[in-house]
Amino acid sequence: MGLMTTISNWRSGRKAGQELTSLEADELGALARDVGLSADQLIQLTERGARKELPRLLDAVGLAPERIGHTYPDVMRDMSIVCSGCAVARRCRRDLDRGWVPVVQRYCPNTETIKALQAERCHVV
Repeated sequence: MGLMTTISNWRSGRKAGQELTSLEADELGALARDVGLSADQLIQLTERGARKELPRLLDAVGLAPERIGHTYPDVMRDMSIVCSGCAVARRCRRDLDRGWVPVVQRYCPNTETIKALQAERCHVV
């Protein structure tokens, strides 16, 4: 990812987060409830993004993110929340760029959920 893309993504996330925090508390709470999150989770997801690493990892292990989102929307939402709060996102991105999926699975907080989804056969058709 280029520097300008990184800066643009960062600005977009900050702007979206600022728009949310400018809402009245009851408006923010209602919006968060509509999507099944707490207000803090919604702000975190908006500011940090759900991360692009999650769909990349799912694709790399043969799972279909769209299928998971359709079949298990709550699971996909929860994995996105976990991913957005991950402290090692930069390492994950680098390891995925190198094709080191087994390495990522050693430290990814979503690994157990991903294994369960593999057992449920949410694979790419």
